[in-house]
Amino acid sequence: MAVTANRPLIGITSRPREDPESPNWTMTDDHYAASVADAGGIPVALPYAIPFGFDVTTLVPDIVRRLDGILFTGGGDIASESFAGHAYAPESHSQIMLTCPARDAFEWALMRACWDADVPVLGICRGMQVMNVTLGGTLVRDIKDYPTKTIPHSRLDQPDTPVHQVRVAETSRLAKILGFTSGKVNSLHHEAICTQAPKGRVVAWAEDGTPEGLEFGEKAFFLGVQWHPEKLRTQPRLFGAFVDAARRHGAAVRAAR
Repeated sequence: MAVTANRPLIGITSRPREDPESPNWTMTDDHYAASVADAGGIPVALPYAIPFGFDVTTLVPDIVRRLDGILFTGGGDIASESFAGHAYAPESHSQIMLTCPARDAFEWALMRACWDADVPVLGICRGMQVMNVTLGGTLVRDIKDYPTKTIPHSRLDQPDTPVHQVRVAETSRLAKILGFTSGKVNSLHHEAICTQAPKGRVVAWAEDGTPEGLEFGEKAFFLGVQWHPEKLRTQPRLFGAFVDAARRHGAAVRAAR
């Protein structure tokens, strides 16, 4: 575990608990928290909903002011009605699953607030997709909507095992952070970027062309990957760069007060 005198506070978004007896509970995967802590941050879980009618989106301004960085995690599909109904490309009609409009609404508000305040963001899997859609891009509902997609992208039976190769643009921030332009990653998704957000840049691709990395150069750290580095546990430099950016952001905010 990294040792630092100034551990930044890192928010981690949550997902619905997969327990029919606890429908109002949210959860986070321990792998995310461990990766943040190992990189020198303090992980803080962010529930997307509170029972009894409380609107969590009203807390977003305070959340963004108090946290140094936010990790947007993986999970279920974006609901078709979320993001004003513009999340998916019109030509994409495949079935979606495990949707949660309340989570979509919270993460849309949170992502926009992070963008406006230049709070460092790392998006993983769904998190990268939320980043892209919030900032004006679209998704396909399933990679089979891409006729050229030929390799497996949803290997739930091997969540911590590399299953396919990715190519990373040599000039990208992501390549500089990871220290490679080609490597093997795991894959747990069936949705994917269709059109990139106008201010974003797709910087990594699977062998069949599926977008696997997205970054926004005008921000201090606004970056997403489609694979799950928190489960691979072989890319600590990615979490280290994110936590370092959060530390710098927190120090700058405190110095300005």
